[in-house]
Amino acid sequence: MSKTADPAHAIDKRALRTRNLLAQALMDLGAAQDVDTLEVGALAAQAGIGRSTFYEHFASKDDFLIRSFVNMLNATEAAFAAKYPERADLLPSQALFQHVHEAQDFAVQMARAAIFPRQMAAGEATLRAIVEANLARLKPDWALERRRETAVYVAAGFIGLLRWWMQSGLKQTPERMQEAFARLSESAMAA
Repeated sequence: MSKTADPAHAIDKRALRTRNLLAQALMDLGAAQDVDTLEVGALAAQAGIGRSTFYEHFASKDDFLIRSFVNMLNATEAAFAAKYPERADLLPSQALFQHVHEAQDFAVQMARAAIFPRQMAAGEATLRAIVEANLARLKPDWALERRRETAVYVAAGFIGLLRWWMQSGLKQTPERMQEAFARLSESAMAA
């Protein structure tokens, strides 16, 4: 059976499409207003879906905000891993900084939202797993505990820089943020 004729594959494609529409609706609406005041109905309407469809995918607006951020991190890593399988970086940090900068109105609003600390914590956990996997590929001779410690340090450093940058209004360029993160990750790899 081909993938296009496979009903399970079609459901996955529809779910992905719905989630992408909701993510775009969030960025569009969130750039113009306080994220805390956004209502599920407005997000669903902007995405062209019903409220019930939203709740088929997410338990709440907070669940959506957290999972959207985590999904963006995972999708960026997956894209870079596929395109650059032999890359030497621990995270696709430059692409992430650039993405945030391109959506700066939304990023500044998101940094003010009540959910922001929980969103950053979920992102840090996701980044820790990504860094640990990349360290396993790049430093297979390192002990597991060293890879885990390094992953904690690098993920926390990236999230700390991202949080500071967003909360300060993205005054630095993405390139400047990448330079700061590169110093941090280079020190982690050299230690």
